[in-house]
Amino acid sequence: MFRTLLGQVGAPASAISPYNPLVVALVLLAAGATLSALFLFREARDSHPPSDRQSFAWLFGLVGAIALLVSGEIFWANWAGFPASQYTELFGVAQTLYAVVMLAAAFTIYHNLDPRPFAWMSAVCGLLLFQGARAIVSFDLTLSPAVSALIWVTAGLAAVVVLPASYAPTGSGTRRSLVYLGVLFAVVLAAASLGMGLEAHYSHIAEAMG
Repeated sequence: MFRTLLGQVGAPASAISPYNPLVVALVLLAAGATLSALFLFREARDSHPPSDRQSFAWLFGLVGAIALLVSGEIFWANWAGFPASQYTELFGVAQTLYAVVMLAAAFTIYHNLDPRPFAWMSAVCGLLLFQGARAIVSFDLTLSPAVSALIWVTAGLAAVVVLPASYAPTGSGTRRSLVYLGVLFAVVLAAASLGMGLEAHYSHIAEAMG
């Protein structure tokens, strides 16, 4: 699915190539976006019993922990067996920020903390994702730049909209509207990530089969 990210260029035939983690990263992103959409939707409707919030906290933490492992694969496993610094910067940074946001969300929800500090961190991470989308479009990165840019933009918007929502008065129409907007961004993000992940999964198998 992604240009020049498959195989091991210039390596001997007997060499062991590290696994390309893009499929796992995309599916994790889709899973986290789906969880976020459901959580925010229930928040907007004020339908979260305590046990339900704890379940979401554990699930966010699980996704974040696995995402952190995937970011390690991207940075330290020589990125599918050959140097590709632009993709390591693009996917590695984004995946690491995603893992941090998921883990921070889990901690905040589990301990029922004030969400505003988390919202500031989430918004800063989201702003960096906009720059990633700009790079994808500017340098025509990946085989589907439009879909990839959509993923980065919707992830950034979902991360940023949490900030004004956290400062809006509890129970107000403004807060509810902002949360529903976050749900919309998360749903689009989940659909785009899952679609690209499924296509990439098949493409990786097809590439291996020659």
